Amino acid sequence: MTKALVWGAALVILLGAAVLAGGASQPSSVAQRALAPRDPELARCQGLGEAGSQDARCRAAWALARKRFFGGAAS
Repeated sequence: MTKALVWGAALVILLGAAVLAGGASQPSSVAQRALAPRDPELARCQGLGEAGSQDARCRAAWALARKRFFGGAAS
């Protein structure tokens, strides 16, 4: 019984250390590129919030993004 507790405690400590060590790693440059916005104009519009719906450039960018995504005419 005592031997099982010692092994269990050691396992919990090792798993905790592994989780903490994995969380401290920096994201790779590939992951950072994947998080970068593909369309800087859409990123700008997202930053505008509600005001983006009144911006002509944002409406055009969203229409183009819909056309690319759906593959047809934007409605």
